[in-house]
Amino acid sequence: MKNICFSGLILLGLLGTACNSDSDSDTDPPVVLPPIEVRTEIPDSNFEAALVALDLDDEVDGSVLTSRIVGITRLDVEAEGISDLSGIEDFAALIDLNVRSNELVSLDVASNSELLFVWAENNELTSLNLGANQNIEKVGASGNNLTGLTVTEYSTLQLLDLANNSIEAMDVSTLPLPTFNEFAIQGNPLTCILVSPEQFEAIPPSWSKDEEDTWSLDCE
Repeated sequence: MKNICFSGLILLGLLGTACNSDSDSDTDPPVVLPPIEVRTEIPDSNFEAALVALDLDDEVDGSVLTSRIVGITRLDVEAEGISDLSGIEDFAALIDLNVRSNELVSLDVASNSELLFVWAENNELTSLNLGANQNIEKVGASGNNLTGLTVTEYSTLQLLDLANNSIEAMDVSTLPLPTFNEFAIQGNPLTCILVSPEQFEAIPPSWSKDEEDTWSLDCE
């Protein structure tokens, strides 16, 4: 009889423990997981090293926290040996970009809709994509390998430096004066630069071309 009672007490004790466990689990707070940190891939180690030097990244590991770069308005990475600027598209607030004297073959800033100033002189550019940014004001791209650049839609353009490239044809006829007041096209294989009647009548003194080239209303 004592054995039976003892066993009953053990069973009651186990049941009580199970009930207490269930009760405790009902009152436990939910587990809150930390937010996932969004990162931007930076495949060019020289580009990322420049970001580390600017205190926008902590180490060269192939990516940067997007939150560290998304609000940056000015980026100066001149002469850093950069050949690939992938990741620049996540600099969403970028206004002023300086990538002078690097090793870039292509530059795509089509996604940087706030961009006003692009300084990309003395690279190896064969492609420059400015996108549909209607606010861009100044583009410096001299000393590259560009064969052409369409700028007819950029009505806010003030400065365009394309000297010493491989450009074969150029049309600036839609760019209004006096807004578009600085233009350099010397050192290219073209012989004719298409301009508007207004421009033709008053070529700004700050526009420059090779002596043998002509400003013309018709380059056909």
